Amino acid sequence: MKLNIAYLLLHDQKFSGWRLEDFVFKRYHFSKDYAERVGARGNNIVLYTFHQDLRGVKAFHLGGYVLKAFPVKFRFPPFVPIGNSHNLEIVRELLEGDFDIVHFHNYYFWSLAPIFFAKLRCCCGWRLVAQYHGEPELQTFGKFVHRPFFGVVDKFLVAPDEEIYWLKKLHVSSSKILKFPNVGVDTTLFRKVGEKEKVPHLIYAGRMTFRSRTLKEQNPWLILEVVHRLKRRYGNTFKVLMVGDGPGLEENVEFLGFVSHGLLPKLFSKCVLAFSPTSMSEVDPFWGGALKEALACETAVAGFNPYIRSYLEARRRFGLLLPADVEKAAEFLCMALKDWDFLVEAGLRGRRFIEKYCSWEKVVKKLLEVYRKLLEA
Repeated sequence: MKLNIAYLLLHDQKFSGWRLEDFVFKRYHFSKDYAERVGARGNNIVLYTFHQDLRGVKAFHLGGYVLKAFPVKFRFPPFVPIGNSHNLEIVRELLEGDFDIVHFHNYYFWSLAPIFFAKLRCCCGWRLVAQYHGEPELQTFGKFVHRPFFGVVDKFLVAPDEEIYWLKKLHVSSSKILKFPNVGVDTTLFRKVGEKEKVPHLIYAGRMTFRSRTLKEQNPWLILEVVHRLKRRYGNTFKVLMVGDGPGLEENVEFLGFVSHGLLPKLFSKCVLAFSPTSMSEVDPFWGGALKEALACETAVAGFNPYIRSYLEARRRFGLLLPADVEKAAEFLCMALKDWDFLVEAGLRGRRFIEKYCSWEKVVKKLLEVYRKLLEA
């Protein structure tokens, strides 16, 4: 059965600084991967998004889907870094369109509110799927405010166990919640393509964002603080690769700037550990894009957890959970770099898990099953 699906990525690129051409043609984004891969299964796909520089609507006919970018008409609430862009023309298109599924990327964006009212008004009966992709900083209050909008959501796709617990605490029915990878991995591209360097290489692949006040968001600056202290314990016989835009601050750190998606497997493969500098209760391959890509290349992952007290606790199935205290984090990281076999085995386990559950082929197949079950209900 061919499905008509609208994917909603309702934020602009003000926070990233990307031009519209960058987003459409040059930079990788998971939303385009979803649209292209689901469209390749014979479905009709439109991906809606915003861009801050537009004056009018622009449509791009890409591989298997249409990307429609709208200008930002207003922002609400103020002082929110992402997710507060609005243009009600998209709501009108949803009301007038012949969609079977509307898939909302990141249900903590404030643009969920107009979609809520559109769903209430809509007589065509499309099903609303809402997926968790994190939450903006300073969003704690917003998490409570969004609860009334959740009633119109037919299925929540959630990767972190903490968020599943939170939704249940907000009295969202368990039958509406599905643990689901936030993105997939191209396991033919992301695979081990070289040996680990003899001098330990560590890597972070992602944006060099502004300094975050919490670990709810990626905080690559924390890595630099840990590295500074790691030198005192481990010496200079290691290298950290920072893939993304940002200034160089440490002699052991090599800033590579923007690197195309296709070149990342070679970098991941040479490294023994990849950083995912955000708070997590577990190194969960269902959550995180670069985390999955690293594991697919047989590279263990290090996340952060403020409750870790010992190196024994820090060792996890797919890598490490480092304490938020940078001195302790450097101590445990130093111990891990001397525990080479453990890191290699963690990477191997990660590759096997990604192949079994998180390849794009598996994710898209499961997602289409979710869509069809919703439409049959």
